[in-house]
Amino acid sequence: MNRYQVLKVKWALALLALSGGVLSAGCAGSGHTEAQATAARAAAIPNWKIQLEWAGSTVEASIERMDIYLVDDESYPEIFEIMGDDAVLVGELPTTVHVGYGEDWQRIFGVPIAIRASGGDPRETKTSWVRLNGVQVPVSGGTIRFEKITGKWNGSEGDKTLWGTIELRVPGADGEKTVTGKIAANAVTWG
Repeated sequence: MNRYQVLKVKWALALLALSGGVLSAGCAGSGHTEAQATAARAAAIPNWKIQLEWAGSTVEASIERMDIYLVDDESYPEIFEIMGDDAVLVGELPTTVHVGYGEDWQRIFGVPIAIRASGGDPRETKTSWVRLNGVQVPVSGGTIRFEKITGKWNGSEGDKTLWGTIELRVPGADGEKTVTGKIAANAVTWG
């Protein structure tokens, strides 16, 4: 072996040792990272709700998350479902706007996102409703406009939270009524 080959072997061994140390440190740290994600999610959960002005007061409806179903062909809209104990809201993003697999949330900031009376996952369509003062009220339509996202951790066990305003059309004593408020939803993409 010449001097150049010996030097290459030494460098390869040094890099191998370094990468082994980094890998083992990453594995040891995964429990710590998982604990951080769990703590961040626990801190975010109380924010996941809809607050609506209804009958002269603010009514809160708890929600679990907003699922966004991604598409490969961007000529189709991404659809969403907002689910929780106090609401189910379904609809789709405009075909001109996609969060996409890169989860580019800023693309939907300020964009009116339509809430539909029914829809969501086409394999199991749902009907939109919200609980107001203990009563499950059907939602015929509405709009969400997101303004920001907070949180660090992605996925169904993460803490990513979309914040914005919401308008819902619901039945009233004198016909359809629009109620407005705020929304914070755990954002999860699927696809």
